[in-house]
Amino acid sequence: MTEPTDDHAATEQLQHFAACIAHDFNNLLTGMLGNLELMQMRAQRQKITTLEGYLEGARNAGNRAAIFASRLLAYSGRAGQTPKPTNAAELLATLAGALAETGQPITRGPIPASATILCDPALAELALQELFNNAAEALSPNGKITASLTTSPTHATITIHDTGHGMAPNTLALATTPFFTTRTSGAGRGLGLPIVTRFATQAGGRLELISQPEAGTTARLVVPLV
Repeated sequence: MTEPTDDHAATEQLQHFAACIAHDFNNLLTGMLGNLELMQMRAQRQKITTLEGYLEGARNAGNRAAIFASRLLAYSGRAGQTPKPTNAAELLATLAGALAETGQPITRGPIPASATILCDPALAELALQELFNNAAEALSPNGKITASLTTSPTHATITIHDTGHGMAPNTLALATTPFFTTRTSGAGRGLGLPIVTRFATQAGGRLELISQPEAGTTARLVVPLV
């Protein structure tokens, strides 16, 4: 049996640590959000309006923290479903359509009616959402996103391209490193591409990133077909 590399062992340790933090964090948040809801209900019953803004702000912060915890769990792989046959083409078309409805400039390239892969469907959806989010955040004025899916006899290749600002080689080399980000701080920043990498690995495939400054970024998910 092949011995695990130091990098692989370090990644597993980080994923285990993320899972532990996420579980403890969720337990704390359950109590905090529950008590905030009770406070808000009591304030409403007693017609205390001076606290509404503070309570709503606290609940919003708690909800963002819950999103962060869920992203930690997704990265750790501890919250996944059992892999099952999933129509990646249908999922991609649905998410691309939803993005278009928000007003994002997105073009659908070729997407077949069906391309079945074996994966955790919830993680697949989250991974594609992360790629779309990254593309949308990278867009420059008048930029656009293109989504497509092609198949070979053995693999499906999901491609999401943006005409944004792109990445320099040193940034591209660190892009999939957990918690690395070039953007402003926020809940779960730096976990998007690691989650995508986690999905690709779980599905037996890989993530390919191609990017140059001012030339946009192309993300390719290459995953075996069932």
